[in-house]
Amino acid sequence: MIPAASVARRLRRHWALATVCAAFLLAGAQALDVYGLGWPGEQDAQRGIGRMALDYLAGDGERVFDQLHHYNNRYYGAVLEAPLVLAERIKVLEITATGRIPGRYFLTHLLFLGGGVFCYLLALRLFGSRPLALVAMVLFLLHPRLYAYSFFNTKDVPFLVMFMVSLYLTHRAFRRETLGAFILCGVGVGLLANLRVMGVVLFAAVLVLRALDLAFAGKH
Repeated sequence: MIPAASVARRLRRHWALATVCAAFLLAGAQALDVYGLGWPGEQDAQRGIGRMALDYLAGDGERVFDQLHHYNNRYYGAVLEAPLVLAERIKVLEITATGRIPGRYFLTHLLFLGGGVFCYLLALRLFGSRPLALVAMVLFLLHPRLYAYSFFNTKDVPFLVMFMVSLYLTHRAFRRETLGAFILCGVGVGLLANLRVMGVVLFAAVLVLRALDLAFAGKH
């Protein structure tokens, strides 16, 4: 458990980051009623991924495999959709009479804000400037299309966020050169590839860069 004194020191050090996060969180809570279903059928299509994953885990694998052959979104992973659908089933997330799921939209938006934090951390690592990192974060979060999609798009926005997280973990791993850092990087890239199969591109890039690192390590 992180000591309260350590948390307080970090908040004082990154007070501007905490302020921006609080402002966006408040704005997102106020805008929750404005955004919702997105384009017709997309919400149910994404929820279908989570439903099939949970059914498979419950032992209904044969029927799930039959459904997957005819399912348009079968190439998307369930690492996010399965927990969201499970939360619906146990009544943690409520569905309104109009089909809206406010809790789902809020959690998706919260994930987007987390991506903004990792954008800040990555920029801070790259440029070593807190003001510049804060500008990068605000520009990321204020992109009109991304901000609107962050409430209902559980396909593209989580992939974008996880890509940002994976880039940060990759940079951290190559700087630290420790087994733990590379394992954490692998977990991040693995989750990225689960969200969308094109995430394997970053996995391949990490392998190539690491191989080059090791190949030229003794030549400096």
